[in-house]
Amino acid sequence: MDLSGSSVLITGGASGIGAALARRVAEKGARVGLIDRDAAGLARTAEALAGAETAVADLRDREGIAAAVDELAGRLGGLDVAVANAGIATGGPLRLVGPDSVEDTVEINLLGNWRTARAAIPHVLARRGYILIVASAAALAPTPGLGAYAASKAGVEALGRVLRAELAPHGVAVGVAYYLFLDTPMVSGGEQMAAFRELKGGLPGPIGRTYPLEPAIEATVAGIERRARIVAYPRFVRPMLRVRGLLDSRLGDLAARSAVRQMETTFSQEAERVGPDVAARVPDRRDL
Repeated sequence: MDLSGSSVLITGGASGIGAALARRVAEKGARVGLIDRDAAGLARTAEALAGAETAVADLRDREGIAAAVDELAGRLGGLDVAVANAGIATGGPLRLVGPDSVEDTVEINLLGNWRTARAAIPHVLARRGYILIVASAAALAPTPGLGAYAASKAGVEALGRVLRAELAPHGVAVGVAYYLFLDTPMVSGGEQMAAFRELKGGLPGPIGRTYPLEPAIEATVAGIERRARIVAYPRFVRPMLRVRGLLDSRLGDLAARSAVRQMETTFSQEAERVGPDVAARVPDRRDL
């Protein structure tokens, strides 16, 4: 796919992966449409992108996100690519976190990405284009303390794989993206949470590292240009897809068990101070 002159829709365009991806595809000559609930952040991203179109919408609002996608597709003259990227992160033991934090995570990450894809499909179908659904490496190896996030991203992965099969006969390619911890406001916000720092620090070797954003964006752009089935960064995430059964094993459970008690204690202390829903929510840049 030649991105020059193409129309690319990206959700979560106010910061992080969405904003960086928007800048890179714009450099490639694409016209960009951005959706986010953060109006100020969205305006900052679009300000540096010639011809960028924006719409403020919340992924929890089915009608609102559908209207935003249709509006941007109209302004851009159609859609060649749609990237369902927006999402949130929450953390904490599932038996201790507030139910609202779990349900909001699933609502935004899974149902929000489904709403985005559903609204974009007619426009991408008309161009026989490409849809990229952003899941996570957390879908491959669910980690204690990231239960709601991992469950939502596993659902996102399944959504993308089903859409891939269903849309292939119509000439639309669908990819699923898997990233580890990237240097984004979401991850830096998580570092403000003691429980998150503990669980991340306890992950083995390269899995617990924070990786620079730019190489991940380059891998993503290359994936879009190839209409790739899989986008993965860092590179060793791709082999993890092949051995995921080994990751979901009794040995993996035993390896995680040692960190759970301390994480529960840390989370309980924070939840007592601010409440279980607030304690579970990863702060974003506006909260810091």
